Amino acid sequence: MRWYNSIKIKLIGFFLIVSIVFLVTMLSVLNMLKKDSLHNNASKEVSLATIEILNNLKNQKYRLEEIVLALASVSQDIKDAKNRKQIVQNILKANNSGLVTSGGIWFEPYSIDVNKSQYNYFFDRKSDQEFSLIEDYSKKNSLSYHQSEFYLVGKYLQQGKTYWTKVYNDPVTKVRMITVVSPIYKNKKFIGVATLDVRIKDHNSKIFDTFKFPNRYLMMIDREGTFIIKSTLLADYMKKEKMFDSKCDELSKEFKALEPLFKKCDLLNDYNKSIANNLQKESPEIVIQESKRIATIISQQHNNIKEDIQENIHFIDYDPILKQESIVAIFHFPLTHWKIIIGIPKEQVLDESNAMYNKIIDASIYLTLLATLIGYFLLRNIFVNPIEKINRQLYNNRVQKDKHYQPLKCNDKGEIGRLVINLNARTNALRLSQDREELEIKKRIINEELLEQQSKMAAMGGMMDSVAHQWKQPLNALSMYSEIIKSDFEDGDVDQEYIEQFRNNIQLQIGHMLTTLDEFRTFFRPNKEEEHFELLDAINSVLFLTKDEFMKNSITVKITQNDTIDIFGFKNEFKHLILNIINNSKDAFNDNNITKRVIEISLINQENDTRLEIKDNAGGIPNSVLDTLFDANVTTKEKGKGTGIGLFMSMQIANKHGAKLSVHNESSGACFVVAFNMLTKAKKRANIV
Repeated sequence: MRWYNSIKIKLIGFFLIVSIVFLVTMLSVLNMLKKDSLHNNASKEVSLATIEILNNLKNQKYRLEEIVLALASVSQDIKDAKNRKQIVQNILKANNSGLVTSGGIWFEPYSIDVNKSQYNYFFDRKSDQEFSLIEDYSKKNSLSYHQSEFYLVGKYLQQGKTYWTKVYNDPVTKVRMITVVSPIYKNKKFIGVATLDVRIKDHNSKIFDTFKFPNRYLMMIDREGTFIIKSTLLADYMKKEKMFDSKCDELSKEFKALEPLFKKCDLLNDYNKSIANNLQKESPEIVIQESKRIATIISQQHNNIKEDIQENIHFIDYDPILKQESIVAIFHFPLTHWKIIIGIPKEQVLDESNAMYNKIIDASIYLTLLATLIGYFLLRNIFVNPIEKINRQLYNNRVQKDKHYQPLKCNDKGEIGRLVINLNARTNALRLSQDREELEIKKRIINEELLEQQSKMAAMGGMMDSVAHQWKQPLNALSMYSEIIKSDFEDGDVDQEYIEQFRNNIQLQIGHMLTTLDEFRTFFRPNKEEEHFELLDAINSVLFLTKDEFMKNSITVKITQNDTIDIFGFKNEFKHLILNIINNSKDAFNDNNITKRVIEISLINQENDTRLEIKDNAGGIPNSVLDTLFDANVTTKEKGKGTGIGLFMSMQIANKHGAKLSVHNESSGACFVVAFNMLTKAKKRANIV
């Protein structure tokens, strides 16, 4: 038995397959749960990472909007105030966070001073953290502030509303800033705007305080895609990649997954087209698409859209900034169209869940292995060991002196025990059947021996007639010679030459008789060992003993041979096969009163066909007995003339020599065929060599 056919190996394989299927199923379920929880974990992690930043940004934004609203409120009566500069300066100082880098108030032409078309107070924070007035700001700026974005948009704002500009560089202070604007109304009439300016740095702005995650990046962009702030990691990456543009266009080209996230704010279908056209016409700084976006923001304010920050989470397969999979969260401010984008390595989000899942997987593997081992040993003790014990009993005690299997022993009370009981019952039944079969075989062997002896005796009787017939002529010749020699002696004709010739004639007759006797004795002498012999020699030996009998019955025997056929076996037994067949032909000739009697013996030895054919013209065999002709006690002769054992013994002899004996009827008689198979033929040739 090969090792892989062992039931123990199959049992181990079964448990391994079950374990693998269980683990694969469990891993698949855990993976699905993991994917389902990834979004929740990502949202939770993003919230933890940005809650302080967003709260700080909203607080700073609301604080700056309150200051600019206060400045706008105070400025509506600034015309009647004595200390105009001091009032503006004190309000700017109200925010001590250091975010405000400059600010001021800007009026409509001639609304404060009938002699001035541009009237403003603009204060800039100096290094000593004090705000100082920039004199003649309008003269230093080639573009009238009335054409600036912050002023033109302020004209379309409702009282008490604010507006945040895009990032720009102030033409006078040369500071990169973003401005919050609020309109100034006097008796419901627009007279100017109040502004606060927040300085924009490359990274680590006070807007966000300190971003405390070195392995994450954060950026804030305005509605036009310009960076308001970016974290150190992002700044270093852009510097390394030589991206010096203040807008995010270069980054979006490199970071294809974020390209749609950097798109400009969506345009509303119902934005005020008149406002958009006026903004584009009145300011050289505002292009048509930008004027539409500004008009969209104004429409949102007029529609009282709430400032609810919108959060979207995206899973990135490859983040070029982090060089790995990441989770990118985008926070969108509807009324400013700011976007805050934070990128977090995916593995950090999954750290906690991965640790939990790894513990579950480890525990599952250990439990599966433990269950496999326990199940294996239980099944081995309950199932395999009893079977092995039964198998050892079958192997060690399978055959005793009486050649019977011994009953099996098993202590199992379940199905295996029941199987052993049934097997023992089956063994007892087989033992009884075997005993009966052995008895039948002994009887059959005795019967076959009796039949063989009977066949030989019958053949011997027929052969004795042939021998007696063959001896009759020589004996008559000897009797005649005795009378002739007496007469010749009396006549005086006997001399030495006569005696010598007389002696030779007597020896010839005696030699013929001895040859006939030797053939007869050899024919019935049993062979003790197999030998090689030519089939033609066996045929000639049979015909020699039967030639006188066949001559008496006017039977002609024709032999044709195209090649020698060598046989390894018992020659005398094969002679009996041939004798039985030709004797049956002789009897058929006499029974059917055939006048012209011919037996044709053909020896055919071809590449794939070696056979002996014996055919006659005696009329054939009745179809009623053709199929059972070679069975014992089957005969075509009249009752008392045939025993029905000759052809049965011929069949046994043919089978013994590896040949097949068959018969069929042809047009004029029967044809017996002894066919030798290829295996026997090859064996015979090998033995001859």
